[in-house]
Amino acid sequence: MQPESTMLRFVQLLPDVPHDGNFLLKDLPGSGNRIDVLCRDLAACFSWGPKTWLKENLELVAMIADSKILVFSNPVDDTPEGEVAWATIVRDSLKDNPPVFVKVAEGSTEDVILSYSSPPKSNLWVLDEAGSTFSRVLKEESVTQNSFMLGDHRGFDSHTETLVSKYSLPKVSLGKKSYLSSHCVASIISEFERSENVR
Repeated sequence: MQPESTMLRFVQLLPDVPHDGNFLLKDLPGSGNRIDVLCRDLAACFSWGPKTWLKENLELVAMIADSKILVFSNPVDDTPEGEVAWATIVRDSLKDNPPVFVKVAEGSTEDVILSYSSPPKSNLWVLDEAGSTFSRVLKEESVTQNSFMLGDHRGFDSHTETLVSKYSLPKVSLGKKSYLSSHCVASIISEFERSENVR
């Protein structure tokens, strides 16, 4: 049984997404500068990813254009279905009309790093194919919060790489291949579910 205090958090960085929510629902990759990446991550986190992990112990943080932070947590019965439904939630939140399960704040990528990287109780891991194996994360039993930072479809920009180096953030790998961020989200949840089941 998972500890109630155990939080899995995903931090999706989207430096090019319009921070004002002005994108077309019919053209999420184009007009939204790949806002579809975030929509699939949200679906993976709250819909098709978790099997046994409690949804109240899942959170997804979207860092939009290094200026606006959206925090999604426990949508309960209001979980949207499909990319367009999630995109509508994102758009409304960026236009200052979020649902109850989304918190909106001004802030930067550095602010997010400082918020969630405070070992030993809260670790922020950077997903990187060249990082240490994922088993290292699962051995950190005393950690009550594990956050995983994901790049967009191109990876991390130079600004983020500088911050990762500045704060010596640990890098962890799910394998040598590059995966879609939504697959990373689902895989990480699955790994933690499996780890809890064998303890």
